[in-house]
Amino acid sequence: VLLVIMGRIRDGIICAMVACLVILALNYILAPVAIILIISVAFIYRSAVENKKTYWQVIGTVFFAFFVAIILYIILFSAFYRVNFFSGTLAGYNEYIDGLMDDSFIEAYSSLMMFDRSQMSEIIAQTQSMLKFIPRILPGILVVSFGIISGLNYAFSVRIFKRYQIEIKPLVPFIKWDLPWHYVWGVIVGLVLVLVPEMGSTADGGTLTINTAIDIVGYNLIIIFGFLYLVLGISVLFGIFARLKVGIVWKILIFASLWFFFAFALIVFPLLGLIDIWADFRKLKRK
Repeated sequence: VLLVIMGRIRDGIICAMVACLVILALNYILAPVAIILIISVAFIYRSAVENKKTYWQVIGTVFFAFFVAIILYIILFSAFYRVNFFSGTLAGYNEYIDGLMDDSFIEAYSSLMMFDRSQMSEIIAQTQSMLKFIPRILPGILVVSFGIISGLNYAFSVRIFKRYQIEIKPLVPFIKWDLPWHYVWGVIVGLVLVLVPEMGSTADGGTLTINTAIDIVGYNLIIIFGFLYLVLGISVLFGIFARLKVGIVWKILIFASLWFFFAFALIVFPLLGLIDIWADFRKLKRK
């Protein structure tokens, strides 16, 4: 990335190719996709430096580059192996989940626990139900994951560029992070879609109910916007700490307590972020 920003584009491309040689030995489809992704990110930062783009523009473009890379990998994989990537992967995943009870690791683990066969079967059935639900929320998980990666990528890039006197706009301090008020509609729409009553109609030959499709969209919206307000809630808490000048010891004790009530914290922080839209605990200068 630094080589491309400094104008040594050929050297930058060569370095990207050399760096992906290890990946080539493991997966010859992933390697060219990784090279394209690295070079794309390098040119994104080159453009950001030359045109003084905002951090949101850069993070958003890097985020888009990750999604394009995933789509490109799926297309190349499907074309090379002449299979449907989605149906093939999902079939393999479901086959593994269905055979979970016969897995050697599970059998070895169950022998160490004081469970009889019926109790273990019930636990495995519950686990299978949870694992089979994951593919439905995978889009939301990917969006959140790429968002985290893109944000961390920018934060580290700012620090590294600074050492080489390369100017790029830094992120806003964490305690001042904010979201436009209308983002709350993402949460509202997600909750409405999940709570919508059964419609009883089917689509695609009866394999997918309309209600199921609505649920999938709703759950993914809740994951994406819920995560945004989770981060915002943590930012609000740090902002309150700064205003009240809370000591480091109390901060550690509070977060340690929240860790023991992790599920509770996953509800409290998004709620705190949502309430801050109107309460403005940090007294931000909002437009």
